Amino acid sequence: MKKGTKAAALVLAMTMAMSFLTACGGDADKEAKTASTEATADTAGTETADEGQTGTVATKTEGVLTFGTNAEFPPFEFVSGSGVIDQYDGIDIAIAKQIAEENGMTAAIENMEFASLLIALENGQIDAAIAGMTVMEDRKESADFTIPYYTATQVMIVKEDSDIAAAADMADKKICVVEGYTGEVCVNEMGYPYEAFKKGTEAVMELVNGKCDVVVIDSATAQKYVNDNEGLKIVEDASAFESEEYAIAVKKGNTELLDMLNSAIEAKLADGTISELGAKYTEEITAE
Repeated sequence: MKKGTKAAALVLAMTMAMSFLTACGGDADKEAKTASTEATADTAGTETADEGQTGTVATKTEGVLTFGTNAEFPPFEFVSGSGVIDQYDGIDIAIAKQIAEENGMTAAIENMEFASLLIALENGQIDAAIAGMTVMEDRKESADFTIPYYTATQVMIVKEDSDIAAAADMADKKICVVEGYTGEVCVNEMGYPYEAFKKGTEAVMELVNGKCDVVVIDSATAQKYVNDNEGLKIVEDASAFESEEYAIAVKKGNTELLDMLNSAIEAKLADGTISELGAKYTEEITAE
C-alpha cells in the first residue's frame, strides 16, 4: 500500500489507529439478469451477485468479493504459512474476510504490485483494493474510498550508526522507497532523488547491504523490518511527515459496494474489531 510518517514504536502507531472518521455511501446501478446478459457478464468479468447473498452489490465473480492487495506490507498484508485467506494474512486480510462473510460472500485475494491496484479496479479485475492505501486527492480521481479505518505516518529506517536525525538530513543521502507508496510521494515532494523498488523487502535489503542510506516507509511496516534485521533503527520527523488515513478503494461510481463496505467498517470501528485486530498483529510482530 500501498503512506506518511509513523511513530517509531509500533504500539504508538496502533494507538493512533484508534482515531477514526465516519461517513456513508450512495447508490449504484442495478443490472437486470437474463440468460443472454449473464453470458455477456461472464465474458466481461462483471457478474451480478446472487440476491440471496449480497442483494444488489455487483462483483466480478458471483458470490465472491475479490480484494486486490500488495502482500508486502506487514502487519496489514503479508504471505504466511497459515493465512486468513489462502496464504495471505494481516490486518487488512482479516477485515476483508470478515466483511465478505458477513455479507454472505466469499473473500478472494489478488496479490499484485501496489502501483497496479487502482488500474486493476478500473479494469474490473478486482472489486476493491485493501492494501494500507492512503487516501489522496489524486487517487480520488480514479477511485472512490470508504471511510478511513486506520491513521498512520511515515518514518525513516536507517542503520544504527546513521547521522540522519530528521528528514532534512536525507538531502545528500541515497534514499530508497517503495513504488507507489506514500513514502515515494513524500520524498518526491521534498525534491530529493531516490530509487523506487517494487517491494519493501527489496528496499530494506539495499539498506542492510549498505547500498542506500535510508528507507522511507510506513511506521508499522518499518517496525517489522527493524525487528527482522539487526543494526537498523527508526527515525521520526513529525514536522516533515503528516499523518494519513488508510481506506478501501472501489471502482469509481460503484456506490452500492462502497455503501456496503462503509457500513461494515463503521460497525467494526464501533465494536472494537479493528482495534483488536491491530493489537493481535502488533503482538505477533513484537514477539518475533
